[in-house]
Amino acid sequence: MIVRGMVRATALGLAWTSAVAVWSGERPKVVVLGFDGADARLVERYLAAGELPNLARLRAEGSYAPLLPTNPPQTPVSWSSFATGTSPGATEVFDFLRRDPETYLPDFAMVHEGRRTFGLGERNALAAVGLVAGVAFVLALLVALLLPLRPVLRLACALLVALGLGALTYGPARRWLPIEVPDAQNQRKGVTLWEVAARAGRKVQVLRVPATFPAEDVGAGHMLSGLGVPDMRGRIGTPSFYTSNPDFRPGDNEFSLEFVPLRGRRGTIETSVIGPRNKPFYDYAIERSVETARAKLVEDAPPRQRREAIELARRQARDELDARGVDERLDLPLRLEATDTSVRIDLAGRTETLRPGAWSGWFELDFPVNPLVDRLAPLRGLVRFKLLALAPHLELYMSPINFHPDCHPIAFSWPPEYSEELRRRFGLYKTIGWPEDTWSLPSGVGDELLFLEDTEFTLEQHEAMLEGLLRDGGIDLFVQIFYFTDRIGHLFWRFLDEGHPLYDPVEAARWAPRVLEAYKRMDAIVGRARELAGEDALLLVLSDHGFSSFRRGVNYNNWLVANGLMTLKDQPADVATLEKLFETKELMGHVDWSRTKAYALGLGSIYVNLVGRERQGTVLPGPEYEAVRRQIREGLEALVDPVTGQRPVTRVLTREEMYGRFDPDVIPDLRAASSLDYRVSWQTSLGGFGPELIEDNRSPWSGDHCSNDPELVRGILFSSRPLNTASPRMIDIMPTVLAALGLEAPAEVEGRSLL
Repeated sequence: MIVRGMVRATALGLAWTSAVAVWSGERPKVVVLGFDGADARLVERYLAAGELPNLARLRAEGSYAPLLPTNPPQTPVSWSSFATGTSPGATEVFDFLRRDPETYLPDFAMVHEGRRTFGLGERNALAAVGLVAGVAFVLALLVALLLPLRPVLRLACALLVALGLGALTYGPARRWLPIEVPDAQNQRKGVTLWEVAARAGRKVQVLRVPATFPAEDVGAGHMLSGLGVPDMRGRIGTPSFYTSNPDFRPGDNEFSLEFVPLRGRRGTIETSVIGPRNKPFYDYAIERSVETARAKLVEDAPPRQRREAIELARRQARDELDARGVDERLDLPLRLEATDTSVRIDLAGRTETLRPGAWSGWFELDFPVNPLVDRLAPLRGLVRFKLLALAPHLELYMSPINFHPDCHPIAFSWPPEYSEELRRRFGLYKTIGWPEDTWSLPSGVGDELLFLEDTEFTLEQHEAMLEGLLRDGGIDLFVQIFYFTDRIGHLFWRFLDEGHPLYDPVEAARWAPRVLEAYKRMDAIVGRARELAGEDALLLVLSDHGFSSFRRGVNYNNWLVANGLMTLKDQPADVATLEKLFETKELMGHVDWSRTKAYALGLGSIYVNLVGRERQGTVLPGPEYEAVRRQIREGLEALVDPVTGQRPVTRVLTREEMYGRFDPDVIPDLRAASSLDYRVSWQTSLGGFGPELIEDNRSPWSGDHCSNDPELVRGILFSSRPLNTASPRMIDIMPTVLAALGLEAPAEVEGRSLL
């Protein structure tokens, strides 16, 4: 009773304080700092050891509790629920991947890449001719009026000039004006807390929150998008590795490292920067030809005839483009001058000499498309290099190609030119949504130091923005997400877990302290933010999930095959990779869908091959559907790892049990939640198969959370004010922030205010 009374009194006091602030004309201020992947167990351990003084002070003056993430506990999923106060069933961001029931192929859950008509589309060339001819006619007529000619001759001269220039315009306009350009659609559903705040006249500043690409209209406020912004090749991030070692093979290329062999190790070496695909002028032209061919086919055309017609159209379109000299990919020449002590990099009109272990500055790259695009809307990117070694082989690392802050064909800031303003103020910075390189180390490129140096470089940029923008003042709601706590967890957990297959006590003694250093850096950021925000501001510090060791991986599709729920046409000989996801789409081609009842795709998602939903569905809705779900649930929950004797799956949940509302055509039918130390395998996440049902994880990517039971990988929540529960949920943050701002949450919000 006493505790309940104290909570009620605190709530009434906060409500009165907020009301007084509104009546007096003072606006409440809220600062939200998110630290992706900050683990509750680690934070509590470091707090007990006195390593996190700023967070300890926040806990003492306000509150702290472990935060329950979404189900599943994944970065885009949890932060989408943070933004909207609704479950993944409502946001429809329920995994990193979602599948198309028509093709069974995966796509990104956060962002759908598409294309849109540019200008008048197919009539762009004619419009350009008309525009040039019209302007030429007016100018020529004005000149002719100055000449001693009869009116008819003046008119005729002006017409001739207009027609001539118009005719000269048609060819270049046909070649250089795009018919279609890339487009992107944010697939997250729901109204966000910053949208509500901006509509109410509050000024908001939103930095690097996942699932905010393309950037959203926040009125008079500003936004810089986070996870979801691709690199210039359209991927999460693709670093390049240049080496003279003829025997190099990527150790784990599921991450799609770009491997570029060099023909020599000394002297002048000519190579290239592998650039973005020339989508508007190459890929889209082929797609339009295929669509035209498909439209001409009769509805009942035999499948073989359809395939042959479509393939012929694709081949003919490709041959025509190649004959015209249209580039499929926009590469840049790269020249290296290698000696026994250094390498000089000559790229895009800039040179820099590196010694082993050194990083370059930013190289600003202009990718040539055609004279018109290059002049009016240049395609510009950013890269950095690190010279890894000169002996016994030359090894050069190149970062993923970031969009230059001044180049935003699809806006990753609001307003779109805000990214340029940030560049002018803070210098060049990474724009990619996954800014730290976690791909190279698992692929066998570089070492832990490469990752740490890249992370430090990234973090300094993000801290500078926090410092400058909070110092500006005048912001009612400030939200910024940092990712380094998540990234070091993924790659360094093997140094914390003696039971991990890659644990080495010598290496652990060297690298494990870096995890504590990362959490102390988080603590320092919190202390600085509180100082800049002021004592009157509500400061919330939270994470979207915690972490588990990733010792063993489970291949769910192997289990489905072994239990008669999936049938293969042939045994897969190759592995599924991100390159296939992003470019070739050659995934799940070995499955015989006519004899398959279920399939696994994504990080724990399992789909029933349902009649009326999937294109080649085999399972009828109703009793058969429920029987298949029951068989999968009972089988996976009873699964025992023969090596460890443990159960890799804590529970298998139906979508009805996880979410109150959902689209049955989109949301997975089941989700398998992993126990601690287990995770769904990389191959399963891309719809593939592993060599065995459960296998050791021997990748530096040694910590994870994506497929774990959310109860086991809790995040953190600190508040500068007391909260009304010891068991907060991620969906409670949005209504809490709005309540602190004196605003009502939308009716569809499922969370509740913690104030």
